Amino acid sequence: FDIHGGGLDLIFPHHENEIAQSRSAGLKFARFWVHHALLNLGEAKMSKSLGNVIDVAAVQAMGIRPVELRYYLGTPHYRSRIDYSDEALHEAAVAYRRIEGFVQRALEVVGPGRPKDVPPSFAAAMNDDLNTSAALAVVHDCIREGNTALAAGDEAGIRGALTVVRAMLGVLGLDPLELL
Repeated sequence: FDIHGGGLDLIFPHHENEIAQSRSAGLKFARFWVHHALLNLGEAKMSKSLGNVIDVAAVQAMGIRPVELRYYLGTPHYRSRIDYSDEALHEAAVAYRRIEGFVQRALEVVGPGRPKDVPPSFAAAMNDDLNTSAALAVVHDCIREGNTALAAGDEAGIRGALTVVRAMLGVLGLDPLELL
């Protein structure tokens, strides 16, 4: 596989053991290593061994959909620590619902459109060590332009913003029309 992910706390010897297992089976291992910072709950990292885990079912019981959780976890850079709070999770859910709202309003005016290429600024952010935080800023900038086009009744502008926004959201696994 291309990408292997794991927490910064598992770099040694965990990954060396995984490499050894794969190579002993005659397989290559990951081409890219992505070591993410920790998700903290209170003062400690969230982990099964510490017993301080909030699972997806618990998050869903709070009224948060899996896509909103994905958005929440993707908003900081993967190497930035996340200090979990219910409030921050709910704020992320609201932000994602605003994205969905734009897509839905634009869809009603111009149809779904075909996602096209992502803008250079989005590609540059993703090429900068998977900087999803900067990439999502580009998404929100395009949504602001799309909302301006919606307010002006500019169908070409709406269509352009919608297709670009959907292309970027598709890269991030967040396109609401692909999640239906």
